[in-house]
Amino acid sequence: MKLLLSFLLITNIAFAQVVPDYAKEARWASFIEDGLMDGDVVLLKANDHEFLAIYTESESDTKQTAVVVHGLGVHPDWPQVIQPLRVALTERGFNTLSIQMPVLENGVGSEGYVPLFADADNRINSAVNYLTAQGLEANVLIAHSLGSVMSTHYLANNANPFKRYVGIGMPKTTAQYLRKINIPVLDLYGNDDIPSVLNGTKLKAQQSKHNSNYTQIEVGADHFFNDKDDLLIDTISAWLK
Repeated sequence: MKLLLSFLLITNIAFAQVVPDYAKEARWASFIEDGLMDGDVVLLKANDHEFLAIYTESESDTKQTAVVVHGLGVHPDWPQVIQPLRVALTERGFNTLSIQMPVLENGVGSEGYVPLFADADNRINSAVNYLTAQGLEANVLIAHSLGSVMSTHYLANNANPFKRYVGIGMPKTTAQYLRKINIPVLDLYGNDDIPSVLNGTKLKAQQSKHNSNYTQIEVGADHFFNDKDDLLIDTISAWLK
């Protein structure tokens, strides 16, 4: 009996560790709503939970929409990578929908997020369904860092309408999913990126040999493209064209 109780206790603790931190998401949502300068807040739903997204309409008349996925523990208006892209792409022929991904408490590393990948899949599907209902096209999926791991997992395991994928600062762990992806892929990273990205460049390329439309580009930047927003936007825009 003691052994059974111990097992149940450990199981319950493990389960608690992989439930998204909804309170943190609510704080991010309040912060975004109070200070949003570009775009409109949209509430989507996945796993019986509402989550925030930001829809920003293109300056041109288009149905093409980029779904933007942020990295570890942050939000869909994060000032590094995410906010510059979601706004600038509206000047380059795309609507954008930047979505809140599941987050955990501060201090949890990327490995702690693996049990949340199914939740992440559902959130991306919710974004696709929303765009479809609005008569828009989920044309390109763009993701940064941990968001790129979630996004490659999604593309490798779910039927979806995306025609192109941009992974920014994709860690080595994405290689296992890239080998199952056949749509055009841009693997973009900086020469001063984090080790988990730089150490995986060869493996990602090897696992993508089947995909003739896989492109790997190194640019002069760090993982967060600090002071390199124009380089980030121009590189991605040129590839999308």
